[in-house]
Amino acid sequence: MKKKTIISMILALLLMSFSSLHYNTVQAESVTGAGYLAEVSSNPGKLYNSTGESIGKSLPDKSNWKVGRILDQNDGSELFRVGYDEYLSSKDSYLYQLRPEIIEVEDSSGEVDVYSHSFVESTSVALKSDTYWYSDTVIYTSSGMPFVRVAPNEYVPMYEVISQSFTEAY
Repeated sequence: MKKKTIISMILALLLMSFSSLHYNTVQAESVTGAGYLAEVSSNPGKLYNSTGESIGKSLPDKSNWKVGRILDQNDGSELFRVGYDEYLSSKDSYLYQLRPEIIEVEDSSGEVDVYSHSFVESTSVALKSDTYWYSDTVIYTSSGMPFVRVAPNEYVPMYEVISQSFTEAY
């Protein structure tokens, strides 16, 4: 009987010590900047450190990199973290997010204007109004206006999209 009493007391002490422990709850944060990726759009895509100084390294044109952090620069550009203290400049790359969907475009003129990743309107390509297109990525202007990709380096503004049907992520 003494053995049972001693074991019961030890168990009770253990339970009381565990119940008095304090637990801190922390919010987990993503290691990437809201799922953004950066595509290098110049040859070469120079790399910088977090203070904006060139580090003498570069990345190949049209290569894609996950972005871990975005830093604003005094000149209005941004730096996209792609490695430990290695940043791409928005002057040499652009941000995008993967978003597979089918879109329908429409414009009262009958044609929808197409733009490059740097938001320059194409003079040789337009989309016929009331047509459907597969889009896999979205980019944003500095003011936050989304543009969806319909072909390599061809984007249409979301205000020209009248319907969208999201597909499964790949």
